Amino acid sequence: MRASRTPRRLRPQATALLALLLLVACGTGTPQHVRVGVVAPLSGPRAVIGQEIVRGAELAVDRLNDRGGLLGEDVELVVTDGADLVDVPRRLADLAEHARVSAVIGPEAPGVLVGPRSPLTRRDVPAVLPSAFAGELDGASTLVARTVPSARAQAERLARWLVEDRAAQSLAVLVADPVEGAAARAAIEDGAARGGLAPEAIVEVDATGQMTTAVQALRRQAPDADAVLLWGWPDTAARATLAVRDLGWDVQVAVGSSAFVGEYRALAGEASEGVVLPFPFRQEWFGPELTTWMLRYHARHGLGALPELDTLVIDVPVVAMAAYDAVGAVADAVEDADSRVPGEVAAALADVRHDGLLRTYDLGEREAWGPDDLHVARFHRLGVVYDVDPDLDPDAQRTFWELQVSAEFLRDLAPEGPLRGLVEGVLGEHDGPPPEYEEPAPAPGPVGRP
Repeated sequence: MRASRTPRRLRPQATALLALLLLVACGTGTPQHVRVGVVAPLSGPRAVIGQEIVRGAELAVDRLNDRGGLLGEDVELVVTDGADLVDVPRRLADLAEHARVSAVIGPEAPGVLVGPRSPLTRRDVPAVLPSAFAGELDGASTLVARTVPSARAQAERLARWLVEDRAAQSLAVLVADPVEGAAARAAIEDGAARGGLAPEAIVEVDATGQMTTAVQALRRQAPDADAVLLWGWPDTAARATLAVRDLGWDVQVAVGSSAFVGEYRALAGEASEGVVLPFPFRQEWFGPELTTWMLRYHARHGLGALPELDTLVIDVPVVAMAAYDAVGAVADAVEDADSRVPGEVAAALADVRHDGLLRTYDLGEREAWGPDDLHVARFHRLGVVYDVDPDLDPDAQRTFWELQVSAEFLRDLAPEGPLRGLVEGVLGEHDGPPPEYEEPAPAPGPVGRP
């Protein structure tokens, strides 16, 4: 669920990394303030994911410290690079043993946290995952919870919709995930079967591989498929979408919710039209609190632009929000426990009901999202619409679409005062007029694109 395309602000990350290296080199006693560790990819091709996790966590810590911190002291964020998956256990151990963090945000893949040899076990450090979509959480020796929808929940929701609303009878799946690979494949296969549409064929391909070749192989294995699910980070999902369209494969295309970012839409372009995805929110999600948060986020980090739209676009940095919510849940647990001791924070975290940006979380359940919490939407003119839901109000639909594709449109929504000034400052004078809304065509049936 990435929203930005290139890292822009590395100084806080570098500072946190330096702090961690000093802690590792010199050792430290129990800190006198709350420390929250972050394990995220800060280098390599997945750095945009790590950047969003760090940004969301930073915003949460800034908000906490503006309000007086926790237990009477400022909260410290200790960030480490989790790009090298082989090195992640050592990084986690450093956070637990040397930095003495109260909780960890991340890593991307939860497998390292499962079992008695988890690097967080000895100090019973809890972990909250804002970007790990696949991988089992059962068997973790300390509390491990997810603040993003799992691959299994997404696949189940999509399969149910494909069967009930599009009368699909055969599903093909292409998995191109550089991190979760086999775990994602297993989760999607299980979820789709639970939704009533067990995949007829599954092809797993390296994220850097030839998508056209992979899609051709998938089509040969499932020639009668009327729906195809493309699972991967936004760039690989976009390349796979283009391959399906270029081959003239007349199927309903579905992608994971992580594809709702500018990178997917910019790369896929018109090929994204009619592609469906499971959303962890509906149009009312853009309420005043969340809109204000997004404006502050983009005021700090900049707005993006999409091809074919002569206007600035507010991308929805869902991973950043999931990280923001993860830190908020940890903060609630620290306050409830009145302690920074990891085991006591973990015990409190299991009972916390945190009112976050994306939803109210009950992390004692480990999985914050089930298939019933997700809504199926489809891309329309580079935004998404909920016309797949017959109960949606048409006026709300239009407003939701305009909110996505035109930051300029926010001028009319922002009330007078500081928020209006923030909008004006973000947009500037170079933004063009918002695109005109065109009502989407109705879905034609089980195959093809609307």
